[in-house]
Amino acid sequence: MSLPGEGSYLSRYKTGLDYLQNDLNEVSGLASDPRQQQTLQQLRPLLSAGLTELEEGIIVHRPPGRKVDAARRQGGERQSLLEITSRVTQMKEEESRLLIERSQIARKSSLHMKGVIVFGNVLAVLLLSTASFAIYQEMKKRGKIERELHRSEERFRLMVSGVKEYAILMLDLEGCVVNWNAGAERIKGYRSEEIIGRHFSRFYPEEDIERRKPERELKLAAEQGQFEDEGWRIRKDGSRFWANVVITALRDASGRLQGFSKVTRDLTERRRAEEETKRQNAQLEAANKELDAFSYSVAHDLRAPLRAIDGFSLALLQDFQDQIPAEGTKYLQRIRAGALRMAQLIEDLLKLARISRHEIVRNDVDLSGAAKDVASQLQASDPDRLVRFLIASGLVVSGDRNLLRILLENLMGNAWKFTSRQPQAEIQLGVRNGEAERILFIRDNGPGFDMEHAGKLFGVFHRLHRDSEFPGTGVGLATVQRIVHRHGGRIWAEAAVGKGATFYFVL
Repeated sequence: MSLPGEGSYLSRYKTGLDYLQNDLNEVSGLASDPRQQQTLQQLRPLLSAGLTELEEGIIVHRPPGRKVDAARRQGGERQSLLEITSRVTQMKEEESRLLIERSQIARKSSLHMKGVIVFGNVLAVLLLSTASFAIYQEMKKRGKIERELHRSEERFRLMVSGVKEYAILMLDLEGCVVNWNAGAERIKGYRSEEIIGRHFSRFYPEEDIERRKPERELKLAAEQGQFEDEGWRIRKDGSRFWANVVITALRDASGRLQGFSKVTRDLTERRRAEEETKRQNAQLEAANKELDAFSYSVAHDLRAPLRAIDGFSLALLQDFQDQIPAEGTKYLQRIRAGALRMAQLIEDLLKLARISRHEIVRNDVDLSGAAKDVASQLQASDPDRLVRFLIASGLVVSGDRNLLRILLENLMGNAWKFTSRQPQAEIQLGVRNGEAERILFIRDNGPGFDMEHAGKLFGVFHRLHRDSEFPGTGVGLATVQRIVHRHGGRIWAEAAVGKGATFYFVL
């Protein structure tokens, strides 16, 4: 038994079966939802079972003795078809629901994406505006700096070009002139167009050029950063002038040498003045030495006649005392006093001359110890006097031991003399604190003096008190000043009438 048209039917069946299998595979590939995939997995057995039953219904030959229950087979086919239809319907409904859900998600995603895009555009505009503003400000600031730099360079150029006391020029790496100011034209005599591009060695004497001094100076400036020298230089007219020269290496930010600046100052007049001062000082020193020698010689020669005057006066007083009237005795005593005073004055002058010729030998001198020795000698000369000595301890100075001893003897001797009428005399040696330099002083509580006459204190033979008040020759303070000056120091006094005097000195 066979179905009508079984040949064409079987062909269409085979073709439909292939299409159905392909569609099922395509749907399986398109369905991404897990539940849909599960439904497809359940649908595959149903389709296979339905296809099997359908195949059984179209078989041309059945095996002998087997009967087919057509009704049962048709019922099974319908049941399979209903199940397949139900599954497909569920898939369609689920797919519709998923489509709606995905559409909503897509709309939300689209809205979110639009918001993100809008926000990104706004942010980009803000960032672009901020960047533009920052760039504008930076360009504005840079423009201001460039304008200030230009003005500064212009001011510097005007300043350099206007300087006439200094020759200021720029040199390239080889030493050729690239810039020239008015001062250079005045000092060296060249105009800019005559010297620009020429080597700076033309300013040096021929002997310096032969020794390659210009090249050595540039090399030293490059190595050390700066080179300074004083020497003879040559003007355009060939005349020489004494110059102070400073050559400075010019480097860029990376440290690479770009050239040199050269500043020249004409010191010819100053050099002439210095040489004239040296010449005059030498003449003055020679005159002082000659005067000291003359003073020493005269003073030394005067001692013998004075001794004769004093001796003969004393002989008259002793040998002819009964024959000389009282008035004559008085005159002879005044002659002796004058002779003794003259002898003391000559002795002081000799000391002053010896101090001028004395060669300074510097050592550490215990000034406190020396002052205590002088105080002991003064006290021994008049043991009945009550004088309080206040001598600071530990005063050590650098100087000539013998000369500093004479200084103390004169200053402390003056203080001893001028406090002779004080019931409680006080003499102090100390150092003034809180000063940038070490200032020593000797102070007394004597009668003092008027500061209007302080300028006469250190002059030879100048005295502020009469001999009847306080004896002296007026040479002691001049001697002290000379000792201080020979130590490279200075001395001055402060006093008030009736309030004592203080002599300050710096060694």
